[in-house]
Amino acid sequence: MLPDSHMMSEEFFTSSGLAADFAAQARMGIYVHVPFCPHICPYCDFVKTSRFTRADVLTYFQALQDQFDWALTQVPAEIQTVTLYFGGGTPSLFPSDYYLPLVEKIRSRFHIEELTVETNPFSNKENSFKNWKELGVDRLTLGAQSLNSDVLAYLGRKHSREDVLRNIDQALSAGISNVQVDLIFGVKKLPSERDLASEVRELGRRGSTGVSCYLLTLEGETAFANEESPADDSVVQEYHSLISACEEMGFTQFETSNFSKSPAIHNRLYWYGLPYLGLGTGAHGLMPACESFPLGRRYQVGQLSPRDLPGDDRLSFATENERLFAIQWAEEKRECTDAQKEMIFTLLRTREGIPLRWLEILHSRHTLDAFWEDPRVQRSLNEGALLRTGTHLKLPSHEKIRGDSWALLLISLLHR
Repeated sequence: MLPDSHMMSEEFFTSSGLAADFAAQARMGIYVHVPFCPHICPYCDFVKTSRFTRADVLTYFQALQDQFDWALTQVPAEIQTVTLYFGGGTPSLFPSDYYLPLVEKIRSRFHIEELTVETNPFSNKENSFKNWKELGVDRLTLGAQSLNSDVLAYLGRKHSREDVLRNIDQALSAGISNVQVDLIFGVKKLPSERDLASEVRELGRRGSTGVSCYLLTLEGETAFANEESPADDSVVQEYHSLISACEEMGFTQFETSNFSKSPAIHNRLYWYGLPYLGLGTGAHGLMPACESFPLGRRYQVGQLSPRDLPGDDRLSFATENERLFAIQWAEEKRECTDAQKEMIFTLLRTREGIPLRWLEILHSRHTLDAFWEDPRVQRSLNEGALLRTGTHLKLPSHEKIRGDSWALLLISLLHR
């Protein structure tokens, strides 16, 4: 039986084949949540607010530094290289100067292998991209969601197609070489008027280095709570058209939703089970392994008040700042089986899939023989719905949209 402490070790990461697939130096990520927005989109269920003062913002950014100081006490000295990701919310609502003290504090302890910031075409200014570059940003995300004006209006976005394309030009001119554009698909409204593949081609021709495409999900606490989801077959058809367009533009599918000319290191940390610090209200984190928690410890930041109405975006900075930064630890200690199951879900999302060596280390020969001989596995391999190479078990591109269902099947067979 593999000791729990070994599963999170560098030795296991290398011997299991995960390190070869990951191909980066970073062994931890830092995610910073910036919850401020110029307006609230009706589909968004992230922690965010459009009601704040300048004092709220300044207090929040100082609290981020304090929280980093606390988190640093939980990180072992051998972790030297990290990724840094500013998400939201709308990080680009504020100039890069707001982020400089925190970035400098992080750089005083770690080498930052990749620095990403999420931006909103509505709030981006031309000189912002030069300033982001000077801060050290080498990967930019544009929250476009669509280039179709009707879809943008339905999703509550305030920018235009021209804003998105102009932002790509400005970011590239500023020297930011990786410009990823976020898109949303599976919009039931206006299905016949939208051509997602054409949008991807236009973005690629304009110079975008990739797209991240997310299925519209209808959450109960948003203004879209009572909207209708599209039929499954139309979603699958749209997803397949997305895959074809990305292949045409030279965007590799590194993960179910992410197509790019180069992989995002930070996002891959999640898929390969590596730790990450979450800073700021609404952030989640997985602390590095320690003696008491050999598989790391999950947590989230903030104790939020209940929402009275869908779309309510209240955050009480003035009266509840301590609650907004309170750490809520996961109640249950992570077990080795739980970590393995999580990894099956995430690894199936990746281009490489699950290393066979990883399966061999974690499971007995008897379990694996029964797994490969199962009629469902054999049929799926014969039909090409599952792929077994000399080194990996993975899903073909067109099956990744059903990845969670495949993960549940594999888990049921490996953990009977």
